[in-house]
Amino acid sequence: MGKKFALAIAMAGITLLAGCATAGNEKLGEATGASLSKTLTKGVTTKTQVEAALGQPTNVSFNSGQEQWTYNFAHATPTAVDFVPVVNLFVHHADVHRKELVVLFNKKDVVQNYAFTDGESVVKSGVGQ
Repeated sequence: MGKKFALAIAMAGITLLAGCATAGNEKLGEATGASLSKTLTKGVTTKTQVEAALGQPTNVSFNSGQEQWTYNFAHATPTAVDFVPVVNLFVHHADVHRKELVVLFNKKDVVQNYAFTDGESVVKSGVGQ
């Protein structure tokens, strides 16, 4: 009985891990506000240094002639309702951890300013959501 229970727990753990999804910049996924404040110094850090530390941005745009780089990261983990037979055919929920970093460069390609957000949300889909 003990071996069967341990096997069931192990299989449930594998199933839960298999359901996770990650998208975006992995380096940003590992970053914190504190680590970014050490990496990005306004008026000092260059575009080349930002790319060396974080890789290519998810998006590049221009704001009043200044280049703006955006990095995104998201990790979704399904909730327990996704593993309930029959119910999971109609309802899907996921806890999503999102991070975004926006870096604004001046005309000399040096960091002028940046903003970092790190938050959690729940995504719901399916019938009646």
